[in-house]
Amino acid sequence: MAKPELTTKDALRNLSEGLRRAALTPNAHNYSPHEKQLKFHSSSAKGRQYIGGNRSGKTTGGIMEDIWCATGKHPYIRTPPPPCRIRIISVDFVNGIQKIILPQLAQWIPLSELRGGSWSKAYSKENRILTFANDSFIELMSYDQDLDKFAGTSRHLIHFDEEPPQDIYTENRARLIDVSGSWIMTMTPVDGLTWTYDDIYVPGTRGGDPNISVVEADMADNPHLSEAEIDQFLSGLSKDERKARKQGKYVQIGGLVYKDFSQETHVIESMVPPLDWEWYVSIDHGYNNPTAVLWHAVSPDGAVVTFSEHYESERTVEYHANTIHLRNAAFGREPDMYVCDPSLSQRNGVTGTSISDEYAKLEIPLVPSNNDVVAGVARVNYFLSGNVPRWHVTENCKSLIWEMERLRWKTWANKRSAHQNNKHDIIHKKDDHAADALRYFFMVTPELMGEGLKAMPDIIRPFPTGASEPSTNIDWQLSRRFVEQSEGGVDESVGIW
Repeated sequence: MAKPELTTKDALRNLSEGLRRAALTPNAHNYSPHEKQLKFHSSSAKGRQYIGGNRSGKTTGGIMEDIWCATGKHPYIRTPPPPCRIRIISVDFVNGIQKIILPQLAQWIPLSELRGGSWSKAYSKENRILTFANDSFIELMSYDQDLDKFAGTSRHLIHFDEEPPQDIYTENRARLIDVSGSWIMTMTPVDGLTWTYDDIYVPGTRGGDPNISVVEADMADNPHLSEAEIDQFLSGLSKDERKARKQGKYVQIGGLVYKDFSQETHVIESMVPPLDWEWYVSIDHGYNNPTAVLWHAVSPDGAVVTFSEHYESERTVEYHANTIHLRNAAFGREPDMYVCDPSLSQRNGVTGTSISDEYAKLEIPLVPSNNDVVAGVARVNYFLSGNVPRWHVTENCKSLIWEMERLRWKTWANKRSAHQNNKHDIIHKKDDHAADALRYFFMVTPELMGEGLKAMPDIIRPFPTGASEPSTNIDWQLSRRFVEQSEGGVDESVGIW
């Protein structure tokens, strides 16, 4: 039976309904980015991280990048000419691809841009590939696939939606080399200070890496969200969860041990303290794990500066002892006391000696400290606090600074256990060696507890904001000083710092 011909009235009604649908359903033609999205779209960096709170518009911004690359119609930056090969990777197929990515693509892609002018003709459910009229395509994958699935031919753009495992990130970056492609990452940092913080966020915000740009967005940056809805969503969350989910901030899951520590407040220029101050060396010994050795100095009015570190694994006691002696000689000062982890005094059942004994044979007499973790953390936090903090660390102590920013309390294995139990009073035993050495030092100096400083000593100068290299030539000065004092010269394999 033949279909009845459309009357003029029917055609006008269909046109009116189509126009109304287009007005009510946004697509790439009427997308209006908010301020943070615009900053993200305007960056020409090879790698772009859009880190934002929930509903801050990060996924939508990423999807628009995918569409503009596929169509060759990017309004802000130059993209490769179509056809482009694009890959979007999300957490999994059910909750990531089907519930978030596919609906976003269907919402924002005009049907005229798709092969055959329709979603059914353009999308292959079997291969999870969406093909455009110009032969560009978007391939959909997930982080729960095996690593070898991400190998193969090159891609012009890879979109990581939410934080990927590091091995998947690395494998996919390799797909960009042939065509000098780019990558974007749209994520909320709900998993804490993970590898993306060190490898992407820090280089993109502090390290001055021109190949990485970072945009940080708050839920409030999305003009389509009401304050009442935001407040209601955040009302039952912890302080750290609110930072991650509202502001898109990296927070340490389990809670930071040293929340008051900040580079802006506590990190100062490289310097050698006056020789008439009290000097200490504290040691956290390891073999497979690093041995951390710290040098500290205490001023007459109680200001403390940690000014040098040695941090190395898979080395013998003799090697570490030699390093300590070389550095003391370069400084021109023997410490007043060597402090260590009390467990170093435990004797070996076979040899009958201890690690402390081995150091003593090499003229480094170790004094066992108190390993009460809770008391030690409280002591360190005391020196971190105050209008004028009593403890500072020089910028060359990079391992200690790195650990102080990340050290966290141990967490329960899953969220259900966390809700049913009290928080742990145990530090998460990973990347804590320099921080432990610092704690051992403070636990043998109870006389330092007292009134806070009224002003910092003149010798303590803040490290210049944004500087990436040591602001003094202390390294050269110390090397020169040691060479002048040593008949045999300096062992260049043992760095002064």
